[in-house]
Amino acid sequence: MSLKNLPWWGYIVGASVVALVIWWFGSNFAPADLTRKGKQVANLEQQLEKKQAEIRKAKQAVAKIDELEREIADLELKLADLKQILPTSAEMGDLLKWIKSLADQTNLDLRVFNPQGPKDQEFLREQPISMEVFGNYHQLGMFFDRVSKYARIINVENVNVGPNKARGVRSSIAAKFVAKTYIYNEPKDGSSGGGDA
Repeated sequence: MSLKNLPWWGYIVGASVVALVIWWFGSNFAPADLTRKGKQVANLEQQLEKKQAEIRKAKQAVAKIDELEREIADLELKLADLKQILPTSAEMGDLLKWIKSLADQTNLDLRVFNPQGPKDQEFLREQPISMEVFGNYHQLGMFFDRVSKYARIINVENVNVGPNKARGVRSSIAAKFVAKTYIYNEPKDGSSGGGDA
């Protein structure tokens, strides 16, 4: 008998038999835990995706660490520059001597030189010095000019200049003012090993 001579229902029966045989082989010889294996594969794919996300986050963190280290280095350089213009507590005595000597160099008669108590601020301490000098305008101007060019920060505030009313002093003006300098506060727990007393 040839397949060409089969009636139409023969084709249907033959296809059904072939499908039944394929189904029987698939159900009897295929691994019984195929669905369980499929779930394991899906679970492993989820774990892989999570690990890849963690790796991406870690790479971003590493890039941020490099950026933060560069910023820290820049800030440390700026701090070193600022420390150059802010005297430390140990240098304060030398600074006071320099201000007194500058008054002498500019021929000002220094009558009052009163360093007051420091005032703490966030990263520094303000050290005001009340001063009263006698001299002339040129000498006072030269004193202020040299103070402004000093390597450390010194601000002159509350300047009150008037005629000299004191007898026995050969000066045309009397000036009262407050010179303020700033002292850098070392961090108390700093790794630099230095701290203010």
